[in-house]
Formats: sequence, structure tokens, C-alpha cells
Amino acid sequence: MNRRVAGAFLLLAGAATLLGGRGAVGLAAELAWVGGLVVAAVVAWRTLTPRAPLGLRIVVHAALGMTATATTTQLSGPAFLGFAAVAFWLVYRTPSSRQAVTGWAIIPAGVLTTLAAVAAVDALRPRWDGGAVFLLGMTATFTVIYLLPRERGGGRWALWPALAWALLTVLANDPTGAFTRWMLPLTMIGVGIAVLGWTRRGR
Repeated sequence: MNRRVAGAFLLLAGAATLLGGRGAVGLAAELAWVGGLVVAAVVAWRTLTPRAPLGLRIVVHAALGMTATATTTQLSGPAFLGFAAVAFWLVYRTPSSRQAVTGWAIIPAGVLTTLAAVAAVDALRPRWDGGAVFLLGMTATFTVIYLLPRERGGGRWALWPALAWALLTVLANDPTGAFTRWMLPLTMIGVGIAVLGWTRRGR
């Protein structure tokens, strides 16, 4: 497995050199390139987890993230933030034997994922409202924390920030001021989230 990872890393490094020398190669190529580096980062992290300390895994992950940032043009900002978010998701998904629950990593992972999405929208679709993407991402982050069981890092406390972010999302996207039209669906969504959370914790 180590030889495969090393071979894949050399191939990606060689391709990065070629891309860096030729400049932008189009959005589709950048998406494929960044996606390939993300896959390589995940494989490297999971391969090194049982045998390498966290510091070494972060160094390898950061090297791949900097490669993605340096060899792209349109996606350089989203790639930087995205790799930072992936690092926290990997910390959450692959906890060490000493720390079985790493739920703390969900918040920075969610925030960085949201910022990466906002950066992608600003870079690729400047006419879109990046603020709405940010509010939706924050709502989703705390909703996920609330719905997760406690043994996987979830917590009931996240219901209130999730509802607060959802309320801000509705207010920010109500240019007509007709907020009363949103009251019933918003209430239904809030109650639905609460019921789902209580149901999952009752199992």
C-alpha cells in the first residue's frame, strides 16, 4: 500500500508540475485535478493513520492542499479552504484510539466547508448571493451536530444555533418583507428537526 501511495503521489506531483507550467487548463480540468488530489489526500490519511502521528498526516495533507492551491487558478481559493475542511472531516472520521469521539472537529469542518462553498460561488458564479450560501451552510452544520447521536459527537444544544441560523437565512432572503408566509414552513422544519433528533437519541 505504501508503494501505491508513493507512486500515486509522484504521478500527481508530476502532473502538478506540468499544469503549473502551462497555466489554466479550464474549469473542468481544474475540478478533476482538485478532485484527484482530494482522493489522494484521503487515501494517504487513512493509510498513515495506524502507523504515523497526527503531525505527519497533517504535513502530507497540507502538501497536497498547497499543490492544489498553487496549480489552479479559478479554484485556488476554494481548494485551499476545501482541503482545510477535509482535514477536519478526516480527524472526525478517523479518531485515534486514545480519543474515541472527535465531535469537536465537526464545527470547524462545517465552517470551513461553508467558506469553501462561498469562495467557489464567488469565483464561479459572481452573480449568486454568497451570503445565502454561508447562512445555509451554517444552518446545515449545526443541524448535523444536533441529528448525530451523542456517541458520534452530536449534542442537543446544537438545536438552538441551528434554528437561529435558519431564522437568519429566512430573514436575509425575504426581500418582500412578507415574513409571515414563512412562519408555518419554518415552524414545521424546526419541529421536524427536533422530532428527528429525539427519535434518534431514543433508540
